[in-house]
Amino acid sequence: MPLYIFYGQDSFSLREALRELRASLDEDGSLMANTLVLEGRQVQPQELVSACSALPFLGAHRVVIVEGLLGRFQGEGRGRRAALGPWESFVQYAGQLPPHAHLVLVEEGTVERGNPLLQALAPHAQVREFRPLWPEEVTRWVVQRCQRMGLRLSPQAVALLADLLGNDLWALNSELEKLATYAGGEAVGEREVQLLVAPARELSVFALIDAAAEGEGEAALRLSRQLSAQGESPLHLLALLARHYRRLLLARYLLERGASERELSQATGLPERPLRRLLRQARRYSLETLRAAYRRLLEADVAIKRGQVAEEVALEELVYDLTRLPAGPAGQRRPGRGRAGG
Repeated sequence: MPLYIFYGQDSFSLREALRELRASLDEDGSLMANTLVLEGRQVQPQELVSACSALPFLGAHRVVIVEGLLGRFQGEGRGRRAALGPWESFVQYAGQLPPHAHLVLVEEGTVERGNPLLQALAPHAQVREFRPLWPEEVTRWVVQRCQRMGLRLSPQAVALLADLLGNDLWALNSELEKLATYAGGEAVGEREVQLLVAPARELSVFALIDAAAEGEGEAALRLSRQLSAQGESPLHLLALLARHYRRLLLARYLLERGASERELSQATGLPERPLRRLLRQARRYSLETLRAAYRRLLEADVAIKRGQVAEEVALEELVYDLTRLPAGPAGQRRPGRGRAGG
């Protein structure tokens, strides 16, 4: 079946599956020249039909990857024909793709069950959902990954890695590769994990994130300045803060809907101890306050990337604003752009 739909929050496994699919089709080494990637938020049905209908150049297969098309149809509560509009004709075409064409729809993140395009295409497609791993699944994943790498990791080291990184498979894979290079075939225990995966600088990063989320302004600003002085990239720190506040926002949303601890663990990708810390922080703020905080993070990211403000200044202003978030379920004051004091 030449139509594939890959979606879900586990972007690492999704991207790995996409690489494996392309490798399986690259029989003669010509697939790179016969691969087209399209932006789903802009592509039109006829453009996609033309891309799939084009013959491969000196090869047997042509791969067309569309990023983010399903997201255009999220939240459509209308009937199928009204929701799909001009894409109805493409659904009919997708049921009879030419044998040389392999169309892959990729969506990183959650896709609603009622997504009309997903429902319409599913009968013609290989559909794979890549959900976040449960904490116990993370341990099995690490063990299997070690076997593939030829890395001998002690059970205690596996548990420590899972505790430190949760179900962030990108980070886990990167750290396992680092450990495999360091070990050179030798066994790896907790000591090596502590040495290579969780140095004092990383612990300071976690401390900065916690201080910001718990409103400890003085400590958060001090840690922010220390980390910048040590050479940490402000953009890297901003990305870690954004990930944490995404988790806070998700946790608060699920708490208000009575989610169980197991459901919260799966959704956030955190084991018991860090999950409890996250929930404590999420309970400090209202959902609207956390939404405002996340908007502030996006504003800082845009300001840095557009060169509107120096990276270090933007980070310090951001940390200052985050620590001033109004605590309590009825918090109303939105964080504003303000220069942090020296």
